[in-house]
This record gives sequence, structure tokens and C-alpha cells, in this order.
Amino acid sequence: MKAQIRLISVRHRFVAQVMFIVLLCVCFPVSAQDDSQVMMSQFLFPAFDSCQVKMKSGTINYVLANYNTLTEKMVFMKDNNPFDMTVTSFVDTVTLAGRNFVPVKEVFYEVLVKAPVSLFIQHKSDLVHLGTPNGYGGRSQTSAIDRVSVLSNGSQFYNLKIPDEYKVSPSPVFWIQKNHQMFSFLNRKQLLKIFPDHEARLEQFIKENRLKTDNPEDMIKLVYFCNEIMP
Repeated sequence: MKAQIRLISVRHRFVAQVMFIVLLCVCFPVSAQDDSQVMMSQFLFPAFDSCQVKMKSGTINYVLANYNTLTEKMVFMKDNNPFDMTVTSFVDTVTLAGRNFVPVKEVFYEVLVKAPVSLFIQHKSDLVHLGTPNGYGGRSQTSAIDRVSVLSNGSQFYNLKIPDEYKVSPSPVFWIQKNHQMFSFLNRKQLLKIFPDHEARLEQFIKENRLKTDNPEDMIKLVYFCNEIMP
């Protein structure tokens, strides 16, 4: 009986490992460039680093990775080339630079607070055109924002060098999970609407602590307070 249990355990680990290999194999190659040639401004971290990938089976794997805020893809280095992870259904948590990321459909959200009321941040960026030279050593800024489509080709996204006339502008979105539902917010008004029964207390807490809704540390404080006052 014990031998049978050990055999099942070995088979379980083998299947989990095969799933992880398959996951990496179906990733799209995002460029023929090596890491030094990839424009890092589109990534959340300044360099690719070792990360822990915990599968839903419980198996843990280690790879070099970073997060592309333009394409919202977890990107792995394989044979000195970056690959987008496009299949996330087998993944439970990716731990990168000491921070936890969980898959939400095909993208990842960073976990800031894990509690009955949880807080996540969706790391996103826009490509903003710098404008045309104005003859005075500057540029006339355009108001239009070009999204990821600038760097896309059909269904595949590429981690390419950002064109000189564009810059990467972060535009993160916070998400609160309450009663198994996800709510996004970009400002104080939207945030307070998520807690209609506690709006006055939260408004007071925000004012007393001078919290800003675009500051992750401030939002962590607020969500901890929400967990204290929520029944």
C-alpha cells in the first residue's frame, strides 16, 4: 500500500512537471533579441530575475522572469530570448522580487492584501507619443494615447524596443475583492462606492491619514482598516 502511494505521488509530480513544460512550450516567442536589447522601460522591474512559479498542483518551478506592463504578460527568458506566458490556467502564484502575482484570465494582478477584503494592483502602461519637435528644443505634446496595438502583430505581442517618439506611461488600476466579487477603482469616489455601508467612516479615515488613492502603501492601510470594520 505504501509503495502504491509513493508511486502515485511520483506520477503526480511528473504530471505537474510535464504541465509546466507544456506551459512554457506554448508561450509565444516575443522577439529574437536577447535581454540586453529589450527595452526595459516597458517592464515592471529593471531586470529579469529568478522567480518562483507555483502550479495549482503544488509543484514549484524556478525561471527568469519579468512583467511587461504594456502587454500585461508574464515574460520568461528561455535560451536568452523573452517568451510571453499565454496559458495561465495551470498557475497558482508567481513570486517575483518578493512580490506575489496571481493570474486573472490571461494577465496577472499583484496581491497587496490577502484577507476577506483583498487588494490587488493591475500593472498597466500606455505608450504616449512625445509629440513633434517645436523648434525650441522641445516637443509639442499630443493628447492621444496609443495603446499596446503599436507593439502587436495579430494575436501575438512583442517586447520590442520602444520607438524613439514614444514613452511608457504607467497607468495602474487597483482592484478590491469583496464577497468574492472584484471591483476596480481609480479615484476616491469610485472607491467609496464599493463600501456604501461604511462610506462615512472610510472618508474620515482617508482624510485623517491623508491617504491618496493612487498610492499602494496608502491603499494597503485603507484595506486593512476595511477588514477591521467589516463584520
